[in-house]
Amino acid sequence: MRSIAKQARLFNRLGVGLLVLMATWLCAGRAGAHPEFSPVETNRYVKFDLTSEREVRLAYTVLFGALPAAAARREADRDSNGRIDPDEAKALGERVRQRVRAGVDLTVDGRKLAPAFEPPAVGMAGPEVAPSPFSVDLVATVRLSGGAPHQVRFDDGTEFERPGETEIRIEEGPGTRLLAAYRGAPGGPIETRFLFRGPKFSALEDRSISFSFAAVAAARAGRGWSRLYALAALLAAGLAALIWKWRNRRW
Repeated sequence: MRSIAKQARLFNRLGVGLLVLMATWLCAGRAGAHPEFSPVETNRYVKFDLTSEREVRLAYTVLFGALPAAAARREADRDSNGRIDPDEAKALGERVRQRVRAGVDLTVDGRKLAPAFEPPAVGMAGPEVAPSPFSVDLVATVRLSGGAPHQVRFDDGTEFERPGETEIRIEEGPGTRLLAAYRGAPGGPIETRFLFRGPKFSALEDRSISFSFAAVAAARAGRGWSRLYALAALLAAGLAALIWKWRNRRW
């Protein structure tokens, strides 16, 4: 009887896993759905909120799809009872936090910082050790000092099993303005969303993100001075042209 009951539980778990797998496949097919689970990969989503001139909020979410989630759940099930209890879920989230903290390279105004992530929020969507996706949400508040503009560089070397989609977003706050945002080398238009697929093609691929921002008043002042400099340059060019023309007339 115990063997029959055990087989029944196993079939139930497999059935749940198959349903979740089908659901995640359907979700993955929807265009523009972010963030989302992948059935066979681990996706990550990073967001920088420029909340004020003195503060940046970093949110880092890891979505384990059905296949990598099954392996992670088995590893987290320390007592091998087929279920993830609250302590095991907490330990799982902590391992992800330590991995991300070690893998992230964050530089703010020329200083390297280790993000002080708050205790992770783990969304297990059921305690069963089965191919059931789950998420880990990490949040860190980066305090800034000194005058604006602030310069931020972010490079994520965190490794996960079956890496899938990586998305990085930058969002202005009501009192802040982006002055520059780009991938790799500086230059080009301001970008607020960066999307990568799968692991790096090689060790030489640069996926670092850099941006600078300031308070709205400072950004407007900066644009105002830029306009004054441009106007001064235009006047100087016009004056030089008049002097050159006057000298030619004399001769």
